[in-house]
Amino acid sequence: MLKPKLKHLRHPLRTINSAIRIAGARVEMRAFASRGNRQFEGDPRYKLQNVTAGFASRRQTGAPDTALLDRICAAYHATIEDPRSADQAYDATGWWQQIRDSSLGPVRQALHARDTAALHRMYCNFFRDPCSTGLIAVPYGMTDIYFGGGMKDLHRRVYLSDALYRLDHWKQQTGARFLLRELAIPEIGNPFGVSIDGTLVAARSEFQHYCAARVGDLLESAHSTIVEIGGGFGGMAYYLMRDRPKIKYLDFDLPESIALATYYLMNALPQKRFLLFGERPLTMENMAASDIVLMPLFQMESLQTASADLTFSCHAMTDIDKEELASYLATTQRVTRNHFLFVGTRMLSELPGMGGLDVKNFQLKEQRQLRWNSHRQPRVEEVECLYSFHHAAENMNTAERDLAHVDR
Repeated sequence: MLKPKLKHLRHPLRTINSAIRIAGARVEMRAFASRGNRQFEGDPRYKLQNVTAGFASRRQTGAPDTALLDRICAAYHATIEDPRSADQAYDATGWWQQIRDSSLGPVRQALHARDTAALHRMYCNFFRDPCSTGLIAVPYGMTDIYFGGGMKDLHRRVYLSDALYRLDHWKQQTGARFLLRELAIPEIGNPFGVSIDGTLVAARSEFQHYCAARVGDLLESAHSTIVEIGGGFGGMAYYLMRDRPKIKYLDFDLPESIALATYYLMNALPQKRFLLFGERPLTMENMAASDIVLMPLFQMESLQTASADLTFSCHAMTDIDKEELASYLATTQRVTRNHFLFVGTRMLSELPGMGGLDVKNFQLKEQRQLRWNSHRQPRVEEVECLYSFHHAAENMNTAERDLAHVDR
């Protein structure tokens, strides 16, 4: 029930609209829960206890890793103090700016103040903390219910049905060639999800694993270099680097996301060598001496021509203005040798201002309609496009090729 507050009295129309949205969400949830109950009745995985166990706290105790958090803060400051960070082409989209204003204030303040104690409190619980808003979510955005102690059987049925639909889709999309336990992740950041046969299937982990497998299947060498534009907290990168340890991975993202990804991946993959912004220039030699490179978006311009075998982007380009999008695509084309794997709500050629996309440079090899959310949102479209590049390889000299494929 919506409890009246002073702010609701000041904004009665907003209160009415909120009540309508909440009522509508409840109707949708009940319908979805009933459909899931019919779909999975008799399925041994369909046990509400699997959700209760999946949401149990896994928060790690102990003193903060001050050295790691100091390194994160140093890279963050180097980023925001760089004049290039003010370039509109690399600024947050309107959607992300709303998230910054509404949810990321405390973590940005801690990063600015180099408050490692506050960062530790948020990051060791980031799966359930507002510092990961926009990167991790629960059905219908009801975080207060799922994390506030108000979860009821209706909410468990909704979450479980959603998880089972997505798991079955993961199995279909990957040709059933992976065991469920391969979706397991480290208990960093207090992950939540559904626990099945002893494996915690964390939120969206099945999609992140699918993306990692898809990227891996496209590679021609175990020593390939991968660029991701907008890697979030590092979910896809973890699976990719775990299962293909000789790969070199580069992530370019907004400073708050890079800070969180640094925390997650450095804890999850402590054996890897990391390069952060402000530590050393992004040269071929420094890339060769690193396994994982985490940088602000403007650093993509520093990449050598044809230095990446494949570039991957999932929903990071959908909301970019057409002028900035054209710039990103030009850079992607320049730095990528073989493939560009793109996931979004529309094909690149259908995005605003992209109707004249040069097909000679972006050769569409494959297009897939994705159905990861169609069980709840049948009208929401999601497409995966695989583009190829062949021209860039002709411009890469032998020294660059050797450095890009350095053998560990």
